[in-house]
Amino acid sequence: MTILELVIAGALLGTLLIVCLKMLGAVGDWRRESDRRQLALFEVANVMERIASLPWDELTPEAVAAVRLPDNIRQRLPGAELKIEVSDSPPARTPPSKRIAVSIRRRDRAGRMLPPVSITTWRFLRDEGRIYE
Repeated sequence: MTILELVIAGALLGTLLIVCLKMLGAVGDWRRESDRRQLALFEVANVMERIASLPWDELTPEAVAAVRLPDNIRQRLPGAELKIEVSDSPPARTPPSKRIAVSIRRRDRAGRMLPPVSITTWRFLRDEGRIYE
């Protein structure tokens, strides 16, 4: 009877150990994915800050087309795609403004494209001598 109980206890313990190891692996994968998403968000914010600080006349779609992800970010986020959009407000709108949207799309470990991490802001022209109504 004692040997049978030991065999059953060993089988249960082995099963629990396998389940725990699989859970630890899944939690590790989830944590790494969360870290990558946070890194992408920080980089989107950095790119937005650099672009939004450009002088008004230099803030054009052509000028931001040259912006690339840094090498260290591309290594940590393989397959990441940076997208930057700059669009002017309609001419009749006052004060003049530009919409800036920055996003990073990336792939998961299985190669599926994940939803983008993005930030959008508006930049308004400041003209000290003119009052917009």
